[in-house]
Amino acid sequence: MPNAVVMTGYGPPEVLKWTGVPLTEPGEGQIRVKVKAAGISPTDLALRAGYLKAVPLPPNAVLGFEAAGTVDAIGPGVTGTSAGDGVTALLFSLGGYAEYAVASIWARKPDSVSWTDAAALPSSAEAAAGVLRQLNVKSGETLLLFGGGGSVGIIATQLAVAQGVTVISAVGEHDDALARELGATPVRYGAGLPGRVRALGAIDAVFDAAGKGVLADAIALAGGPERVITLSDPAAADFGVMLSEPTPDRAPGALDETIALLADGRLRLRAHKSMPMQQAAEAHRQLEGDIHERIILTLE
Repeated sequence: MPNAVVMTGYGPPEVLKWTGVPLTEPGEGQIRVKVKAAGISPTDLALRAGYLKAVPLPPNAVLGFEAAGTVDAIGPGVTGTSAGDGVTALLFSLGGYAEYAVASIWARKPDSVSWTDAAALPSSAEAAAGVLRQLNVKSGETLLLFGGGGSVGIIATQLAVAQGVTVISAVGEHDDALARELGATPVRYGAGLPGRVRALGAIDAVFDAAGKGVLADAIALAGGPERVITLSDPAAADFGVMLSEPTPDRAPGALDETIALLADGRLRLRAHKSMPMQQAAEAHRQLEGDIHERIILTLE
């Protein structure tokens, strides 16, 4: 029986336990992946803590929206993929913190991309590409990005700049230099932010990748809620703002596109470190503290 990090209930990191689970067979259009690395997202922490109980979870849920590993089994209808292939996978149904995960969306992992980088890419890349697509930002427009120093914000900045979009990135002090390196103009969070943004020019669209109560300022700067999208602010509906949620049709092809950019050295990811998957509870504990890098869970 394979092992996984099972969520035994809502609560502190200690609810995550490394234990045996049944081996799941891939269904129509799916593959089973022998996992080598899995990313931890902020949503994982919120789900575990019980802040997102509106999202249904089965008993003994296994968290993790993204993983990388080798193809172990292939379901009916799958073509172009063989057992042993290295892949990066986006797991809308979760399950990444495990020795084996079943995936419906994946891309071939180029040899030049490490397992940890491949596991750090999928959900952030899909969210970044998806919201940019929903905002319909075009070359010559100006995008205000909240959370520019986060995993999604870093990728969104690079994708937008590559499209000829001017990016103004709201960041903390420690991410000023990073925003500039990625081609954006940084503005500092805090009192007076709207004035600092206005001094840089008009805003066409706002991407809130932070979800930290910025929607009132975002609407004021964009001239209305129509081109403001948030990834996680629960007050979105109160402001008439779109809350963008991960769906298979939000950014089809995003994983193939971004893994190729990563392999070519044309995409940069947020800094990350790795920890053994068996230490997932400790990883969650660290991420709830003052840490400015991601943690990728790994299996030997």
